[in-house]
Formats: sequence, C-alpha cells, structure tokens
Amino acid sequence: MTIVTDATALILLAKTTVLEKFISRNKVIVPEIVLQEVLRGKEKSRIDSMLVEKFSKEKKLNIQTPNEITKGNIKKLLNLKGGELDVVSLTYKTKNIILTDDKKCINAAKVFGIDFITSLDVITILYNKKTIDKNKAIISIDRLEEYGWYTKDIIKIYRGKIK
Repeated sequence: MTIVTDATALILLAKTTVLEKFISRNKVIVPEIVLQEVLRGKEKSRIDSMLVEKFSKEKKLNIQTPNEITKGNIKKLLNLKGGELDVVSLTYKTKNIILTDDKKCINAAKVFGIDFITSLDVITILYNKKTIDKNKAIISIDRLEEYGWYTKDIIKIYRGKIK
C-alpha cells in the first residue's frame, strides 16, 4: 500500500513507537515540506523528529515534491497550505492513500474522493494484522489520546476495536 503522510501523523506514530513497523510494511511518501516541518522539532531535541530524520536518511521514507500546477489548482479550490496541500497534491488522481489527523486534509480527501486513514486507524490495522500485540495497541491508543486531538468518544471507539 502506498501512503502519503502529513507531519502530524508522522509525529504521532513516532510518539506511539509504531512508525518503524508501519513504514516497514508500506511505501510511505513524505512531501519535502512535511519532512522540513517535522525536522524543526530537532531544535527542541524531540525524539520523534530525530526518528523521522533517521528513517529519511535510511531511505525508508520516500521524499517527494508535488507537481506545481496540480498544487496551484488545489490551493485555489480548497485554500489548503503547507504540508496538507502537498499531501493532497501528491495523492490527487492516484490510488495513494492519505495518512492524516488534520480535519482540513480529511475534508479535502473527501472532496476529491481520496481514501484516507488516521493514526488511530494505523494502530488498529497493525493490531489486526498481528504486527503489534494487544498490549502495544492499547498503549499506542493511550499515547494518541495524550498527544493527539481526539475526543474521548473517538478514543473509546478505537479501544473497542482492540479485542
């Protein structure tokens, strides 16, 4: 599966310590601007930023830049900017999936009929494919509750998916 991710999802998956398992099982595309957004965390010695940099240097992440014409057209239509604009631009008219926890990016995906998943979905998928065990899945969801912007109701739904 080919997935194009934004900065928030990369950071959250790194914080839950499942990023490496996720990228080892998928082709993960990171727009250049997203990589730069994440790497700004190095200035504050953030582990997630250093981990993403490591995977980038090891070529475990595919760094790409979208077509400028496509990007310009999407920007005019939806008023997206930054990493989310590049994520949508790289998935537009492809079979790629967006990985995001950003509401504007999710809405853009819906407008264009692009499939998307969230960090919570990644945890559930890894669990269902037996890539992580139940304990790891629950701990990861707990960390997403702590670091993400999910409501308690959404967290409860995803905890219920871990059986």
